[in-house]
Amino acid sequence: MGAMRFLLRTLVRCGSLGLCLFALNVSAQNETDALRLSSISPGGTARSIGLANAFGALGADGVSIAINPAGMGLFRTSEISLTPGFDVNNVRSNYYGTSASNSMARFYLGNFTLALNSPNAKDNDWRSSTFGLVYDRQATHHWSRQATASGIQTSILDDFAWQAEGKLPDELYGSLPFTSALAWESYGLDPYDPSDSLGRSYVPALPIGGLVDQTHTIESHGATSNTSFFYSGNYMDRFYFGVSLGIIGFRYNEVSTHAEAVPDDSTDLKDLSYRQELKITGNGLDLKAGFIVRITDRFRTGLAIHGPMWTQLNDLYSTDMRTTFRTPSATDGQTNYSSVSPENVFAYRLNSPWKVVASAAYIAGKHGLVSVDYEYIDHRNARFRPSNKLVDNYDFATENLAINNSFRAVHAVRAGTEWRSGNWYFRMGWGMVPDAYKKDDPRHGSAERIYAGGLGFRNEHLGVDLGMNYTQRTTNYFQYDPALVDVTQEKRSTVRTLVTVSLRP
Repeated sequence: MGAMRFLLRTLVRCGSLGLCLFALNVSAQNETDALRLSSISPGGTARSIGLANAFGALGADGVSIAINPAGMGLFRTSEISLTPGFDVNNVRSNYYGTSASNSMARFYLGNFTLALNSPNAKDNDWRSSTFGLVYDRQATHHWSRQATASGIQTSILDDFAWQAEGKLPDELYGSLPFTSALAWESYGLDPYDPSDSLGRSYVPALPIGGLVDQTHTIESHGATSNTSFFYSGNYMDRFYFGVSLGIIGFRYNEVSTHAEAVPDDSTDLKDLSYRQELKITGNGLDLKAGFIVRITDRFRTGLAIHGPMWTQLNDLYSTDMRTTFRTPSATDGQTNYSSVSPENVFAYRLNSPWKVVASAAYIAGKHGLVSVDYEYIDHRNARFRPSNKLVDNYDFATENLAINNSFRAVHAVRAGTEWRSGNWYFRMGWGMVPDAYKKDDPRHGSAERIYAGGLGFRNEHLGVDLGMNYTQRTTNYFQYDPALVDVTQEKRSTVRTLVTVSLRP
């Protein structure tokens, strides 16, 4: 490692230590974070997922709280149910024509329902009231993802050099502490003119046209859950009304590592790794209200409005970079270098968009039923806002503009059917949720498709149900600047299995 580069970095670092202390004001929030919180779906019970959660007009099931709380008014008696689940998430990626696959499996508590039914006097038009609480796990963030390719003519260092362009070396620690400053500190970037100590141009520690082998891994964990308290009423067995107040729980942990190896032995840089760690925790509230009308004994319809999820979130974000060179430094003999960013701790609010759910169901007496749900949500209406617990003048105008420019309104549909033979029930379902990114956005992927089935046994006091979903969709993302690197395509699939045990007095 050249003595001139070592001296230059040492002088810059010593003069810029104070600037690092101000790096905590850097925000890591972006439109992807907004979409992650807004992209939820009913978790439900084994019975409901057997119908692909097309349950808006059916009711009398714990999933109703996530679709139309009026459905809780169709309970004829009190009920308690518990639904454990098991998911297998699989991702197959394609990056520069090379495929890779990863999977992750997990047990969890999917749903807990306590519905307390209180009948009114026989001469009262309001036949009964139902109240209680429901815990519903509405999104899982447990994914293991990897993309790999060889002989790539671009490097993440190209992105960091472009970000640093026009800035003095001592400015990197204050303005780019999570990216270019790390590359500079670990010798991944060199000054364009080494003899100019005040240079504003940089080059990667790679020759022009040099090839690298890349491996990009992302490990994420966490979940979005909703614990709702509800009240529903039954008017003359014809009209059902319900409201719910939900307490949102949100946990998301992600560690992504971008690794590059230089196979050319004549190049001094041997390999590098750039690691990002993001932890988001928070909670919030939401309100839902809806009604169901029994038009005839066989046909019913419903409508529900989901208010925004008002959430308070806290981020902890940090990065680090490590490099290895083939030639030992002339000053200390080192070949390995590393740099760690400051920790960015940030508090903010995020409001998800409103949602409308319309439902219809045909009841074929005691033999079976067919049900359809339609959902509308405009992801452009998600909004970041400053935390009301801190004095913060940042207005998130850039992030909210990116949300508006990246997303679109989505029309989703679910359909399911259930048929009965004695105490046995047989179910099938299908659903589709279009991708939230605009069609001209390079991150736009395919719609999520849901294939469902299940069976159950029920008598007067006990129910045991088994339900399974298979979902698949494609997504796209960029490992760094889209102007420099091709898109990484992912085909995601999930096999979800739920078992519900329900008890009625």
